[in-house]
Amino acid sequence: MEDGETTHINSAALSVRMLNERLLECSENAKVQLQSHAPMDGIGAGLEQRISLTISGDVGNFAFLMSELVDIEVKGDAGMCCGHSFVSGSILIRGKASECLGAYASGGFIAVHGSAGRRCGLGLAGADVFVRSLVGDEAGYQMSAGTLVLGNGAGENVGQGMTGGLIYIRGEVKSVSESVRMVRMKDAESLRLGLFLARAGIKAGGADFRVFRSRQDVKS
Repeated sequence: MEDGETTHINSAALSVRMLNERLLECSENAKVQLQSHAPMDGIGAGLEQRISLTISGDVGNFAFLMSELVDIEVKGDAGMCCGHSFVSGSILIRGKASECLGAYASGGFIAVHGSAGRRCGLGLAGADVFVRSLVGDEAGYQMSAGTLVLGNGAGENVGQGMTGGLIYIRGEVKSVSESVRMVRMKDAESLRLGLFLARAGIKAGGADFRVFRSRQDVKS
């Protein structure tokens, strides 16, 4: 495949192993258009080259596991653990995501324009994660670094076991864990949040968000 060319792939007759091999064969800067006929578990796992991947349809569980550099757009929904251990690059989910979105992701940017399930940002370790609609219980569970931005409220026990990073929330929160504390948003943080939202395609400022930190991070 020539550098930067557009490749069209139809998943109808491919196993996930065959599909991932095709993706790994793509050259640097390739643009890949993938038609997904059924949600495949493990799609895009281990990608490590700069390609732009657009998927028309849904993806299954553990999509894009441990991938880096790639920029991904899913025109559909994602199963559980989408972006698990993601390293760098970006993932945009136009639909909704199941539980454990961005689990243990150490870098990159993950955005969901719909809702997300429980334990969104599980063990988040440095990545930036955004969810436009409501998320389930225990968002930010055991996160240690990175940024979790929730644009329309959250369920119970936000930040349970959190040791580092930041959680920004707009809207109703059912309950917040004792592990975290709401703090005053500084001007620099508000500016950074505005840029974050713009990257996610959201035309809004950060003034109506609340910010939470681990109690371990809050200086007495």
